[in-house]
Amino acid sequence: MPVPAPSRRAFLHGCAAGLTLALIRPALAQDAETPPPLGFRELADGIWLHTSWRKGDQGWIPSNGLALIGPEEALLIDAAWTPAQTVALLERVTQAAPNRPVNLVVTHAHDDRLAGLAAVHARGGWSLGRDETVKEAAGTATIQRSWSGESTTITGGGRTVELFYPGPADTRDNTVAFLPDSALLFGGCMVRGAEQANLVSTPDSDICRWPQSVEAVIARYGKAAKTVVPDQGEPGDAGLLTHTHQLAKAEAAKSCSPAG
Repeated sequence: MPVPAPSRRAFLHGCAAGLTLALIRPALAQDAETPPPLGFRELADGIWLHTSWRKGDQGWIPSNGLALIGPEEALLIDAAWTPAQTVALLERVTQAAPNRPVNLVVTHAHDDRLAGLAAVHARGGWSLGRDETVKEAAGTATIQRSWSGESTTITGGGRTVELFYPGPADTRDNTVAFLPDSALLFGGCMVRGAEQANLVSTPDSDICRWPQSVEAVIARYGKAAKTVVPDQGEPGDAGLLTHTHQLAKAEAAKSCSPAG
């Protein structure tokens, strides 16, 4: 299936722009239009990491999300990067958890987070995003439910999920998700993987406030989070938050006035 054209806020203009070559799968001639297989592996009991792909200038770029599978329903923390890959993801979830509805939390309004929104809705699932994300997505996608303020707590996939807005960073609307029972933090696009050597900014990023936003995440979850999942690359520990903070401070020092 051809990769859909990027939307107004296409993710290739987001954190993938700074992706280290170590994470990119070269696009060989024989599979230049076919992405690598969807990644789907269990990180902890009922918590699965899904990795989807989109073609960039130098190869296939990965994007991570979570699938939380409970006894009565499942919850995705972000969809896959394309509608077709989201359908494949829903099929994998259904294989692992037959006859359970699959709902979706969108952490920000970029293609890799919500391009598969319609596929979730078509199977009877609901979608949820922070009010600013709902507004940013309007015109390209309809997120059905919203939350507002700094944080909210929901139940999904058989567990408690804390959603937290720390402030602007990679995007104006980026949120993180914390699973208290497993001490796992999904950092999404505001958290860089260990392989990332540079932060990289885009028109959607707020370089000057990124350091403070990461500080807010560290203050809230730095001690509690034992596993941190970045948008690209392997999960790590809370050191990924410190790593991201260092990258953000270095970039802000070059790009921002002392007043921020």
